[in-house]
Amino acid sequence: MSARARLHPALWLWFPPLLAALVIGVKLSSPALYDRVIEGELGLTELATPLVALIGVWIGVATIRLARGRAPLFVVLWLVGTTLACFYFAGEELSWGQQLFQWDTPEKIAALNDQQETNLHNMSSWFDQKPRLLLELWVLIGGIVVPVRRLLGKPPPAPGTLPDWLWPGIECLPTAILAIAIKLPERYKKLAGIESLPFEIRWSEPQEYYFALFLLLYLLAMRARLRQTPQPPAPR
Repeated sequence: MSARARLHPALWLWFPPLLAALVIGVKLSSPALYDRVIEGELGLTELATPLVALIGVWIGVATIRLARGRAPLFVVLWLVGTTLACFYFAGEELSWGQQLFQWDTPEKIAALNDQQETNLHNMSSWFDQKPRLLLELWVLIGGIVVPVRRLLGKPPPAPGTLPDWLWPGIECLPTAILAIAIKLPERYKKLAGIESLPFEIRWSEPQEYYFALFLLLYLLAMRARLRQTPQPPAPR
């Protein structure tokens, strides 16, 4: 995405670290408060993730409407896919409402679900680990590698090309770094064969929040880009 699409720094630079600072700060200062407010299915992180993803759906729909006539068809389809990813993300995080309304899981679904919940991601790696890996690669390559290479002087893609349209811009870089870095303690623990670290939280939960925030900021930046793209005149 070209440099002309810019969001306010308060949104993409200063806002993303707040949740990590809050989660780590509360865990260090009051583990009991952390267990009561942050941890759990209705904790802060668990609810913030689907909220951000649902905002992504709203922004995504608005962005798709803007893209029609202003961007190539593939870009429109890409935005549809990204918006659907936000919808799936939000639904799965809330077990499609079960976490909020506490209904009993139907027996046929419970028999297939590892945690007896009304969702898909506990049924098969095709609904969980594999999509998560693809998203993490997108965050790593599109959110970190590409913007850093541009900051180091690599020329941007030609305006109007698909790479120019699709690659995330600098707005996604801080969130992408946080999304990858927040999981490093857990990965280090596995690689080193350590059962526990002196400081433990559920690292996968804030990572999911930052994945959702990455998608939201990406869609917001695309919308800003499209607002600056003139719509072709209607045929006479």
